[in-house]
Amino acid sequence: MQDVTIPVKGMKCGGCAKNVENALKSLPGASSVVVDLKGAKVKVSLDTSKTTVDQAKQKIREAGYKPE
Repeated sequence: MQDVTIPVKGMKCGGCAKNVENALKSLPGASSVVVDLKGAKVKVSLDTSKTTVDQAKQKIREAGYKPE
């Protein structure tokens, strides 16, 4: 498992945070997902043999937000 912190632009409320959290939890190999709304970032634990950081960023984009 690898802990990854991804800055995310566009999250404004708890609903936004939940959207990002749900999107990342849907990935194979993603376990702990913690969204920091004020810090505009998300920390996720990934099994990188199943999901890459780029795939996680793509899921965030698909949810309507901008990962850095």
